[in-house]
Amino acid sequence: MTVRNLEFLFRPASVAVVAEPDEPSRYAEVVLANLAAGGFNGTVMSVSARKRALFFMGDEVRLGELDGVPDLAIICASLEQVPPIIAQLGARGTRAVIVGPWMWHKMSNGTIATARKAILEAAQPYLMRVLGPGSGGLVVPARGLNASATPVSIKPGKIALVAQSTAVTAAVLDRAYSKGIGFSTVLHLGASLDVDLADVLDWLAADPDTESILVQFDEVTAGRKFMSAARAAARNKPVVTIRGGPRQGRAQSSGPFTANDVYEAALHRAGWVRIDTLGDLFAAVEAMARVRRLRGESLTILANGHGLGRIAGDRLTRSGGQLGRLSPATLKRLEELLQTRSRLSNPLALPADITATNWGAVLATVLADEHTENVLTVFSPSPFAPSAEVAAAICEVSRKSDHNIFTCWVGGAAMLEAQQIMAAQGMLSHESPEMAITVFLGVVSYRRNRRLLMQIPPSLAEGFSPDMEAARSALGEAMAAGAGQLSVRQARRLLQAYGLAVGEHPLAGSIDKAIACADAIGYPVDLALLLASGAEFPEGAAGLRSPAEIRIAARDLRRRVRTQQPGSRVGAYRLRPGAARSGAPALRLGVADDPVFGPVIFLGPALATGFRGGRLVVALPPLNLILAGDLVTRSGFAEGLPEEDRPALHAAVSNALVRLSQLLTDLDEVTGIDLDPLHAEASGVVVLGARIGVGQSAGRLGHRRFAVGPYPKELEQPVDWQGRRLLIRPIRPEDENMLGELLNSLAPEDSRMRFFNSIKSLPRARLARFSQIDYDREMALVAIERGNDGTGHALGEVRAVANPGSTFADFAIVVASAIKGQGLGKLLLQCLLGYCRSRGIAELRGETLDGNLRMQRLARSLGFTVTTGADRGTLDLSLSLNPPEKA
Repeated sequence: MTVRNLEFLFRPASVAVVAEPDEPSRYAEVVLANLAAGGFNGTVMSVSARKRALFFMGDEVRLGELDGVPDLAIICASLEQVPPIIAQLGARGTRAVIVGPWMWHKMSNGTIATARKAILEAAQPYLMRVLGPGSGGLVVPARGLNASATPVSIKPGKIALVAQSTAVTAAVLDRAYSKGIGFSTVLHLGASLDVDLADVLDWLAADPDTESILVQFDEVTAGRKFMSAARAAARNKPVVTIRGGPRQGRAQSSGPFTANDVYEAALHRAGWVRIDTLGDLFAAVEAMARVRRLRGESLTILANGHGLGRIAGDRLTRSGGQLGRLSPATLKRLEELLQTRSRLSNPLALPADITATNWGAVLATVLADEHTENVLTVFSPSPFAPSAEVAAAICEVSRKSDHNIFTCWVGGAAMLEAQQIMAAQGMLSHESPEMAITVFLGVVSYRRNRRLLMQIPPSLAEGFSPDMEAARSALGEAMAAGAGQLSVRQARRLLQAYGLAVGEHPLAGSIDKAIACADAIGYPVDLALLLASGAEFPEGAAGLRSPAEIRIAARDLRRRVRTQQPGSRVGAYRLRPGAARSGAPALRLGVADDPVFGPVIFLGPALATGFRGGRLVVALPPLNLILAGDLVTRSGFAEGLPEEDRPALHAAVSNALVRLSQLLTDLDEVTGIDLDPLHAEASGVVVLGARIGVGQSAGRLGHRRFAVGPYPKELEQPVDWQGRRLLIRPIRPEDENMLGELLNSLAPEDSRMRFFNSIKSLPRARLARFSQIDYDREMALVAIERGNDGTGHALGEVRAVANPGSTFADFAIVVASAIKGQGLGKLLLQCLLGYCRSRGIAELRGETLDGNLRMQRLARSLGFTVTTGADRGTLDLSLSLNPPEKA
């Protein structure tokens, strides 16, 4: 349902606390006290919900008198009494409720399920939003709204905290308060019956008071909805999460990976930073409040002594971080400043007797180096420089720099004053080098994940052309026969249709002929048995290096056949290479289904290798070369190979992953793929074993199964307009600057007509929001003209944003001032109308100023109805696209 009516939850003008007087609720008392203490300037009502009398007919409970209609109600009642309370509140006009804690341990599972269903049915007619049940409430400090039972004071700030655990929420808030850190919003989800994590993320992504988001959760139920919201939130705001394991009863995936692996891949793709411990969570809260934008990903370490510097440097490099380098000129100045003949490097070991003044001077010198990107200072107690004086010196230098300076104060009581000084100046301070490095790498991880977040692979193949006729022929044969898996021959044809080489190795009718095949192939070899039925025996032997080993393995496999499948007969032997010519370990590559996130692509060591040569990693499709390359790098399959061989092997496996992703996008009938073993060569990959599952098509494009929607390349449309060659296509993240140039070029009056206000330029965050869209929720089409130098320029843009049920969409359009009135606006709007009709949207709506005669004429020419708007000086535009039953 996304953000519909959530304004009544987050920004209510009036609040009612509803409780059962016959069963006093301590929760209600605490909420009323918190509302009073928070300084909420709206109306607060206390309402009773009395159970019906013996002969009273009607609802089980009846609400007392209300002094007006509350925007938000907090219900403190037993779960079975909540539905009638919601129905009565909805009839009076309330549009949001928080259902607080309930005695779940006193209710059966059946009773709970019945009550939850009744709650949704009671809320639906009024489009009422329900937070909970079991929610600890909501706090918006800047508005004085504390509709919660939290026992901790909360200061206003720029961090939003969303949690599924009340205990974690209380712990984070208490720690943050002690550090002087505030929050824009604190929300406890409870059971997420209606308002779920995705809905809250959508709201916070657009909240101007929120600059970063901290999330604690266990699991989600709607993968695609979550990914849409998670990616939208992370596009402009850092999102850090700590996640527990999924609850018991979660359906298992069909692949070799765990639910945790899939969540890790989903958060990675969403651009989030995941942390593992509560200690890291507390540090993340502080970092989100105080870290500046990184200048780069390297770190220069300053420490008063060799030992602490080495500890910090080792932790950084072992965790995949990068030490910065200092220029020879800077090193020379530092040698003169420190009056040392020792060779200096990073980490920079400062003399034991260094003074606070020289601490500041050294830091300033390091920051002045053009290669310096980020700095960590590590200080332990010294008789020559009190920690408070060193802290003051660091703060003084920091005020004159825009670098990130992470500080670490190792010790006990002697370090407290220094830490207080840093906190007062809004600088990061940590108690150990390890924690400082963890926080720094978390910020680096966010920076890297944001680059992956910007990747939106296309729905149509780029760089190669699959043979769709051959692919569909192979699938058609299997489907017509009612098979759930492709035969060896059909699998080969399908994979070859997507440019994946499949090794063809003849069958041998005897062990002697199998040995002859092995001699021709070259050792080592892998051996498999084919049964007389045509099926391949699931077990095999790998890495055989001589005829003797082949004979022993064959006898062992035949014995297993007799034991495991009595009555089956061995029909033939298949020999294939046991190692790639490149020396790379054999791989396993495939696709399996996850019950929450849909198809998942996995990459790891071949089963026969005993999990040597890398680690199993997963990713959500669709993939492009950048995303595939990230997956290959994380697998580490080529780490033991010569450095010069790795790029070609990485490219070969990355290309195979992209082709596999495209196969899933094109063919909805493919339900699972397992390519094992697969050899990586510099020229490409060779598939030696393939199992491909198929099923009835769901009657939709394959990517509709994906948790992440692809870039809709099929909507690209070259057009000739006014003698100029244009490309009309969906907007992409890299169009941010081009869109900014278009909007900045508008004449003041055209800008006023578009935004209802004359603006000189849009802030980067808003431009990013316009260019980084979720194609499931909205569409923006841009008209682009290429200059003689190949640079693209946007001449116009039109967009539509659908409501949660896609029953209607709101549109907006803009055309460059220099070409307005020449028909480009009509062309763009016609393209948008065609798209909205194809999506089944029932109605397209817009709004314009009554003085915008050009827009009114355009709308009427395309059949829009123009009526007086709700706001003074505005007109509403509407056009029916599809009958309601089709929409």
